[in-house]
Amino acid sequence: MNVATESVEITPRGIRKVLNKYTPQRAIAEYIWNGYDAHAKEVKVNTICEKTFDSIIQVIVRDDGDGIVHEQLPVVFKKFYESHKSIKGNVDSQFSRGKNGYGRFTFFKFANLATWHTIYKKGNEFYKYTIDINAQTLTDYNAATPERVAVAATGTEVIFEDIITDDLSSNWVDEKLVPYLKAEFAWYFKVHPECKLYINDELLDCSSVIADSEIFDLPIQLEETDVELFHVYYFQWNVKPHEEYSRLYFMSANGDLKYQKTTLYNNKGDCFWHSVLIKSTFFNSLADIEDDEERNLFSSLPEKRIFKALKENLNEYLGRKRRPFLKAKAEVLISDYESEKLFSFIGTTPWEKERKKYLQNFIKELYEVEPAVFAKLNASQKKIFIRLLDQVMDTGRNESLFTILGALVDLEDEYKDQFAKILETTKLKNVITTLQLIEDRLQTIQALRAVNFDHTLKAGEVKHLQKLIESHYWIFGEEYRFVGAENVKFQEALNRYKYILHGVSQDEYVNHPDKYKEMDLFITGQEYREGRPSNLVVEIKSPTNVPKLQMEHYTQINKYMNVIKKQDGFNDPTTFWTFLLIGLDFDDVAGEQIKNSLTGICLEKDNYRLYMKTWAQVLNEADARFNYLKEKLQNERDRLVSSDNLDLIMEQTLNNIAVVEKIR
Repeated sequence: MNVATESVEITPRGIRKVLNKYTPQRAIAEYIWNGYDAHAKEVKVNTICEKTFDSIIQVIVRDDGDGIVHEQLPVVFKKFYESHKSIKGNVDSQFSRGKNGYGRFTFFKFANLATWHTIYKKGNEFYKYTIDINAQTLTDYNAATPERVAVAATGTEVIFEDIITDDLSSNWVDEKLVPYLKAEFAWYFKVHPECKLYINDELLDCSSVIADSEIFDLPIQLEETDVELFHVYYFQWNVKPHEEYSRLYFMSANGDLKYQKTTLYNNKGDCFWHSVLIKSTFFNSLADIEDDEERNLFSSLPEKRIFKALKENLNEYLGRKRRPFLKAKAEVLISDYESEKLFSFIGTTPWEKERKKYLQNFIKELYEVEPAVFAKLNASQKKIFIRLLDQVMDTGRNESLFTILGALVDLEDEYKDQFAKILETTKLKNVITTLQLIEDRLQTIQALRAVNFDHTLKAGEVKHLQKLIESHYWIFGEEYRFVGAENVKFQEALNRYKYILHGVSQDEYVNHPDKYKEMDLFITGQEYREGRPSNLVVEIKSPTNVPKLQMEHYTQINKYMNVIKKQDGFNDPTTFWTFLLIGLDFDDVAGEQIKNSLTGICLEKDNYRLYMKTWAQVLNEADARFNYLKEKLQNERDRLVSSDNLDLIMEQTLNNIAVVEKIR
């Protein structure tokens, strides 16, 4: 059988699609990286402006790198996502950015034409030639024949013309390009201080993106070794470096980069962006090596032990730097939450003010331990999460958590070397504690399903269903506080309500013929969407006794509504009331009262709403509220358990509920 082999080609349209998210400033950064990847010491970016309309008509990027060898053009310009840098290995693999091989195409985001003027060295001779590409046909390039030149210097100049966007102007240079390049290259210039970048003949000064810096000597000596001295340069950035992690850069005494490794605090969701440079003769003899080959860095055991001690000292140092940073960030977090009115569900009585302060401190301490838990939550998730933490305080399960957090804040110096390990352990315990609460709630929802839907249990309304609802009224929302339930008359409910909502303890008389009626559940709080007082009155019917809701049940909750509407103590134009009738199902007559089958709403007027829902609706709504948080925390737990912390793994595995009891 004959098999034909054909090549897969990428079209200009395909390239545009892959690189669609590039901005003009990011595209220009790619050409700057190409210069540094070619061993340039200086790169200059110049923009030519048309003064009348303040629009850029030409962009020029020059470097003093190695140039582009003509014989390598088939590799350099024809292979997308593969460049001569990665194939030939002629660039320091520790920091090469051009090895993906697509930087030469990115100009299409801001210009139609790109022309390369390059000079390279071959043997003892120097040659120059030009290359040009049109943005409309990105996969095609024109290359001239090289000519020998007398100049003894290599380098490349790329000229971009026929600018296609009106956004490029002198203001764009100042407001977009320069800030972008500072964030892109600040770390690189610290690793390679011999390299310079000029924008319109001005040296790019990256000092404005440095939030903190420190230089110090770190001696490491083990019992069996002499002292090794390491010169440490620490930088914290106030903007995130583009596409660069927080790293440790290990360099020889003369500044050659030998090895790099992400720090313990990289990508923790807390904006603690940092770089640490370590220079020492200790690294002079190292060959360049990739990140995943650390085990091959050193051949002798003493050297490996020194390197391990060095990393432990650096992690301890970064931990000390990070703690005050997180404290400040935690204060900002609380301030932001205040402005977003996320604590508005807590009232203004003296007791509630203390409760609010307690909750905020709880959030700050939790943030200091694991800020990633708070990262990327949308507005709705924040509200649910804060109410969940508030419920954690209600349960009293946070006592051990506070003990651990308090110990972490004030660790004695002699225990600082254990900080990283303790922190990992604490994070896992925090996650497990919260996950356990969520699991308990989900189990409660399942129990309520069994009580309602398994008729063989013969669950009673008051003895079983009512008791469960009173203890787990969170199924209706995290914002609520308990006011009253079965056996609490309207008179007592009003007095409790006034105290919880307004801190008023004076009794008020209820004048209504139905004042001795008893609500199954009365809870109050603040409606989290608008921050106004919100109350919920619930009437429940057990499926064992009432297979279907009827008009008499609908009339019953209507009476509750009438009592409240006609009692001044319950009424406030800014207060919202919801009345909810719940049963297994409803007959045709009662069902006719429902205006919207999805929401179950029957009546809506002014600040009152009345709903009739099935138990399936209520329990499904409650179940769904915890899905996002459960998944997030499970992922975090899995990440922590799968860490390289052996002590942590042993502790959790030997003490979990899967352990089999030993026979003695």
